[in-house]
Amino acid sequence: MEQGTIPPGGPVSKLIRSLGNVLASLIDVGQTRLELLTLELQAEVRRAAGLLALGFFTLFFAGMGCLLAGLSLIFAFWDSDRILVSVLVTGFFFLLASLGGWKLSGQLRRKPPMLGDTLSELRKDSDRLRSGMGNGA
Repeated sequence: MEQGTIPPGGPVSKLIRSLGNVLASLIDVGQTRLELLTLELQAEVRRAAGLLALGFFTLFFAGMGCLLAGLSLIFAFWDSDRILVSVLVTGFFFLLASLGGWKLSGQLRRKPPMLGDTLSELRKDSDRLRSGMGNGA
């Protein structure tokens, strides 16, 4: 055997092969986590876009309905109490807007963290690697 060559069945060869297997496993885990991340991002973007479109749709038609209802009330009381009815309709709209803002802020506070599954899986991977290293593996 030449000096400086590694014997095919020697301990150094086995160590290099073992390190290669560990590196391949780490790459596979990283790829899996990256795929999970992209799937979660796609789902979150779709969900947010759908909610946004539905919200605009709802706000537009609710606003139109409230505007027409308010105008109808004002026109109905045009001769007697148009100022009072105008103030009451305006106050009612502000009350509805305040309730909607309060509900929206509550939902935003209860929203699950973005990419929660990915972060959870990465924590599990990290814990497994640490426990494996602590056991001498």
